[in-house]
This record gives sequence, structure tokens and C-alpha cells, in this order.
Amino acid sequence: MTNPFSKLSQRSIRIIYTLLTLIVLGLCLLNFSIQMFERVTGNDQCFWIDKDTSRLLIRNIISGGVTEQAGIKDGDFLVKIDGKNFKTSNDAQLMINKLVGSYAIYTIERNGTQFDVRVLILKYINLGYLGQFLFGFGFLFVGYVVVIVKPLGKIQRMFAHYSIYLMLFFGFSAFNISPLTDPSWRVALLGFMFIFTSIAAPPPLIRFFLFFPMKRKGHKSRMLTIILYSISFLALVGMIVNGIIIRGPQWITVVFFLTRYIFFFTGFVLFVRSYFVIVPKEQRVQLRPVLIGVAIGLIIFAYALVAQTFFQFIAFLNPIILLPMMLLVVVPMFFGYAIFRHRLMDVDVVIRRSLIYGTVTAALAAIYFVSVYGIGTLVNYFFGAQDNQLFIIVSLIVVAFIFDPVKQRFQNGIDRIFFHERYDYQQALLEFTQELPRLMEMEHILNSIVSRLSSTMHIEKISVFICGEKEGCNSASQNLDQADCMFGDGDHTLMALLQKTRKPIDLHLLDDEYDSTDLREEEKQKLLHAGVVLTVPMFLQDRLVGFINVGPKMSGKVYSQEDINLLATVAGQAAIAIENSRLHKSEIDQQRVKEELDLARKIQQGLFPKKNPEISGLDISGVSVPALSVGGDYYDFIQLSPNKILAVVADVSGKGMSAALYMSKVQGMVQLAAHIYSTPKEMLTNINRRIFDGMDRRSFITMILALFDMKKKEVRICRAGHNKALFNANGKIRFIEGGGIGLGLERGPVFEDTIEEIRMPIKPDSLFLFYTDGITEAMNEGKQQLGEKAIVDLLKTKRHLSAESIQHAILTKVEKFRGSSEQHDDVTMVVVKSKNGRGKSRKRLHHSSIQHRNQESHSY
Repeated sequence: MTNPFSKLSQRSIRIIYTLLTLIVLGLCLLNFSIQMFERVTGNDQCFWIDKDTSRLLIRNIISGGVTEQAGIKDGDFLVKIDGKNFKTSNDAQLMINKLVGSYAIYTIERNGTQFDVRVLILKYINLGYLGQFLFGFGFLFVGYVVVIVKPLGKIQRMFAHYSIYLMLFFGFSAFNISPLTDPSWRVALLGFMFIFTSIAAPPPLIRFFLFFPMKRKGHKSRMLTIILYSISFLALVGMIVNGIIIRGPQWITVVFFLTRYIFFFTGFVLFVRSYFVIVPKEQRVQLRPVLIGVAIGLIIFAYALVAQTFFQFIAFLNPIILLPMMLLVVVPMFFGYAIFRHRLMDVDVVIRRSLIYGTVTAALAAIYFVSVYGIGTLVNYFFGAQDNQLFIIVSLIVVAFIFDPVKQRFQNGIDRIFFHERYDYQQALLEFTQELPRLMEMEHILNSIVSRLSSTMHIEKISVFICGEKEGCNSASQNLDQADCMFGDGDHTLMALLQKTRKPIDLHLLDDEYDSTDLREEEKQKLLHAGVVLTVPMFLQDRLVGFINVGPKMSGKVYSQEDINLLATVAGQAAIAIENSRLHKSEIDQQRVKEELDLARKIQQGLFPKKNPEISGLDISGVSVPALSVGGDYYDFIQLSPNKILAVVADVSGKGMSAALYMSKVQGMVQLAAHIYSTPKEMLTNINRRIFDGMDRRSFITMILALFDMKKKEVRICRAGHNKALFNANGKIRFIEGGGIGLGLERGPVFEDTIEEIRMPIKPDSLFLFYTDGITEAMNEGKQQLGEKAIVDLLKTKRHLSAESIQHAILTKVEKFRGSSEQHDDVTMVVVKSKNGRGKSRKRLHHSSIQHRNQESHSY
């Protein structure tokens, strides 16, 4: 059967579930208001027994209750209510239902004598129904959040269906509609909903737990589905026939009604059995809150059913006996905690944003209104002022000031509770990228990858497999057989599949999708036997070096997209380290050294952008020409969003292999920092802290970062000891100032105190040049340097050209100036030019910020 959601967009699915949730909630609230507020049940704190058609025997009077206070004794007969006769106890109950909150005149017969007494009729509060309604509402809320976060997920939609049916199930667990007194539309609507809910809601309460937490046998059985709905239908028919048509014994109607609860109990019991029998022990931790919630639910419902079925009279006389039903509201809380805390259903990014900003917004709104109303009242009271406009303005300013720290506090709190693991292993993996370039022995590199990833991400089973045409294949592993870590080459192999897809592959459903996976039989068996759930390729340029196979996390949590991204980053850095190890091993004689350097040059060039990026509104071009086979200059473009790109230019002190290795290390750090931090200053500060301990004290790195945001039409520039960038402003070429010392010179305080970030608008004629000193310090035969002025003069005349043409003009200028003298330093530059006719910035920076920036620049 075709999935009706498969052709829908995420937005369409979200709209459907939002409407469905609102409709279900509205119908259940309508029934709730009728049962709790309109269909009020009167209670006189005694029990009636039908003796004949004219009298009711009074028994079990509550001590100190309203009936005893009226002077009625156990064994008296109730003859009339407000002077009116009745035939049955049901008739009498309907009469006192209309008198809730007032006194009724009871005509009592005692020892053949009749007399009248005034009895206060109390309201009976159905705590059982209230608890069940809150239980269903809690699940409806959690289910809605889950499906909104990941609408394309099958298990997420199943949980949303389960939650919706649960709301209907318990929202209509109490039903009292009369065709004689209720409007016809209400009778038709709620009558249909009661019938629909009685048939449709119970079966999904079982079917969901055939899929969650693990698939069970029969989860796709159509016969089982038919049987469940048949039982549900027959139970409704039996209840209607016995209770309405033939007026049979009430206990039979109760039995038919309680049949629906068997579905609910069965679903919870299926979960408990799956937890202890099917779910692996290492995955039970994340399901433990659900187990606790299920246990609480089973205990409370069992208690309530026993109380209401076998001691119905006691529960009616003393409703407090059903107060434990209020604890049902914690059951969906346990489900929600497990889902959001342990990411059971891959719920992560949206929850973080929604919790933080939703909570902060609500809190600040409450603070604002309470403050305005409270202080405004005091001002009005003491000074008699009716309009407190000044105070309102002050309040708005106060709210604006407190928003940032309050938001940050909520942010930190949520991170500590829900996302602490993310930051722990991010920091560990950043340190890992520092260690890799220093390792040259292949065995050390592979073992380091295995041990670091295992300890950082808490993975029990992991292996690294590499294969080269000349070097052959090798592997390192933890808690895996060597045979399960070696893979072949050719068609229908894991290597071929990764070479084709060029991205990590999720294998946790390999067993379920066995026949549809394009792998050899022996490799499928290896992966299943090893328990591999994710494989991450290691690419060097277009060549697949190997891959990393990982089993489930010890915590049982699924691998989030952020986990996969970080593993991919490590794989990329590992590929470089592996290639460096191979180069190091081949350094035997001078000829092989030359070959290694040539190969390293190709690798380094491969690390540079393969082509200039294309981003709306900008013309960008970059180039790097090393002085030797490999160099220490580095440039990169990191696109962070469709409208935001980071330009990087760096210069490692020295030249040759050592500078190139430092450069490869820096590249990995920049790539990670760019996706973690939001400003160039924060990125450079973090990179400096990471690189200081692992860098030779005689070496350092200068770097300049420029973050172009075309949505805001601005650029943020920050330099760490690097050459000042040049930019065109109204036909004048200026230097962009801003302090900062080189990376690796100082651990942190001095670096952080001196580094500055400049913000500038991007205008239609904007032109930026970022370069290394290999351009301005190029020397000719007379040992004269080209100098900055020559570049400034060239930009003045060439600024109307494209970025690539300007770049070519600068390279030509350097080559002509140098003449026959040797190139002593790497030449690297990035030219960024705004495209004319692409629109102007919608916002202008404040005049004071422009003036401040002009004070920090000088022009030629």
C-alpha cells in the first residue's frame, strides 16, 4: 500500500497534523466541558437502594456528611424530593442533578412516619475522567511536537497517531448526551465521535507497540489488524444493545465498556515485554523513563478500574479515593523526557530552538505585562496618573536589556540538561585534529582514530579500514573480529558503494532492508555480525582512502546529523594524516623525497577550493602559488548558508613540509570553528587556544577571516597578525585596520585583548583584497621589494575589472617585478568584489559606526 505522506512536503505534513491535532483537541474539550460543567452530578453522600416503585432505602451514610447533618439515619426511606415522586433511583438522581449547590426537600419515612428535611446537594467531581483527560492531552502535546520536528519519519508519525487516538480514547471515556435536552447538532457530532472513537481508537494502542521500541512479529499482519478492529466493533455493539435496546444488567454494559481498556493495558504490557526480552541491554537506558511511565500508568489504571468497578459506590460517595488518577499526567512527561533527553525519535535541533526561545519569549512577556501593570497601578495610586507613557517606554528598554542575559541563561541550562554530550566530544574531536598531523606511523594513526572515537563518542565497536593500490589493505578495530573488518574491492562492495555515494551510509536497517541493499552477500553478513550501524568514508580529493565503521553508542542513542558531520570531518582529517604517513614512509632517498613533495603539492592544491564559489551579489576569486613544492600559505571559502560565506587567508611561518602540515591542521580547525562559532573573532580566539600547545614555539600563523553576509549586506573582518586587507571605498583604496597578533604566539589573554573585529557594509562598488606578504615583499634582482603602494596603484586602475581579472593582473605585476629572481615566499590572495546591479542594502549602518570605521582606516 502506498504511503499517502510519501509525496507530501514537510510543510504540508506539518499543516495536516496541526489541523488534525486542533480538531481532535477541540472535540475532546467540547465533551470535557459538557461532562465536567454541564452534566453536573448531584451527591448527597449516601447510597440509595431501589425497594419498590415509590421508595428508596437509604444506606451507607457518610459520617458528618450532608445527609447525616440533615438528621437522616441509615435505614430511612426516601419518598419524595421537593414534593415530587420518582419511580427509580435513576429518576431520583436526575432530580438532584438539577439542584447542585442548593437545598433539596427530602420527604423521609421512618417507622411509618413521614417528615421533611433540607439536604444540601453537593457537586460530584469525576476525578477519574479528569485524570484520563489530562493523560490524553499530555500525549497529544508530546506526539504533536515529535511529528512537527520530523514529519517525514515513519515512527514519528506513528507516535503522533498513537497520541491522537489516545486523546480521543480518554477524551470520550466519559459520555453523557441526551437527545431530549441537547441540541441535535451536538447529539449528532458527539454521538458520532463516541462511536468512531470506540471502534477506531483502541486498536492503535496495541499496534504502536508492535513497532516501538523494536519491531515485533506480526507488526505488518493484516489479519491481526482485522481481529483488533472486530473486537473493538463488537464491544461497542454489545454495549449499545445491552445498555440501550434490551436494557440488560448494568454489569454487562460495564464489561463491554471496559473491554476498550484491555487494548490500552495490552499495549503497555507489550512494551514491558519488549523492554526485557527484545531490546538489547545497552539500549535500555534511554527507554528506562518510558518503562517507569508505563509502570506508573498500569498501576494507576489498575487501581482506578478496581475502585470504580468493584467499589463504585465508595468512589461516588468519596471522590477523593480517585485522586491518584491525577498522577496519570506524569506518564506522558516520562515519554517526553525520554524522547527529548535521549533523542529516542531523533528529536534534537528544533526542540532546542523552540524550548529556548519559546520559554524566553513567554517569560519576558509575562515579566513585561506584570511589571507594566503592577508598577503602573502603583504610579496611578500614588500620583493619580492615568496614562503612564513614560513608564511604558522605560519598561520596554528594561525588557530589551534583560532579554540577552536571560536568553543566555536559558541557553546554558538547556544545553547542560539536554545537550552536554555534544560539547564534550566536540572539544575532544577538535583536540584530535591537532594530534593527527603529528602522527606518521600508519599503525599509530589507525589506533589513534579507533581509541579517540571510541572514548569520545562512547562507541563499543569500531573499526577503521584503509586500502591503497600500492600499500594494500590494513585495518584497526576494537571489540571486533579481524575478519569482520576486512573488505574487498570491485563491484557490489562497501568500497564501491561509498565511492558512488560519497557520503556516510546508515546501516541500522540493513537487516530489515537486506534484499534492497546493493552489497555482496559476504559483506552484508560481515556488517550484520559486527553490528555496524554507520559507515563513514575517508576521501582524499576524489580518491576513497578507506572508511570508518561504527556500532551503536553505549548509551543506545541514535547518531544525530551533528554526530555524522563530526565523524565525516575526522574522516577527512584522517585521510590527510594517512596520506602524510604514506609519504613519510617513502622518504628513503632524494628522488623519492622529490616525488613525495610533488605528491604533497597535489594534495595541498586539492585542499584549496577547486573552483571559485558562486554566491549571489559577489564575484570571488582566489589563488595560491607556493614558493617550493609545498608551502605554508592557505586560503579557503566556507559557505555557511546560501547568503553567507567565510573567506580565509593564512600564512604559516616557514616553508616546505612542516609549514604544509601546520596548514593542513589549521584547515581542519577552521572548518570546525566556522560551523560552531558565529563571528570571525570567536573563531580565531578558539583556534588560537587549540593550536598553542601543539605548535613549535618558533612557529606561528597569521590569518585573516572575512565573513560576508549578503542578507545583511555586511562583512565582518578579523585578522590575527596578518597583512591588512585592502578595500575600495568611493574610488579610494584603503587599508582595513584592526589589531591582532599571530596564532600560536600566546596562549590566550593577550591574544584575546588585542584582536579586533571590523564590520563594514557591502556596497555596489565594494572591492576587497586579502593577501599574504609574498605579494608585497616580492623581490627583484636588486633586492628591492614590490611594496604596498604598487598594489594600491594597480587596484585603482583595475578596480572595474572582474575579481579573476584583478587577481591575474596582480600575479602578472609580481612576476614582472621579480624578473629572473627566485620566488622566496608563497603568493596567496583572495579578491572579493560586489556585483553591480544586484540591489542595494536594505539597511544602512548608523552614521556613528561609519565614522568609527573611517577612523580605523587610512587611504592612499
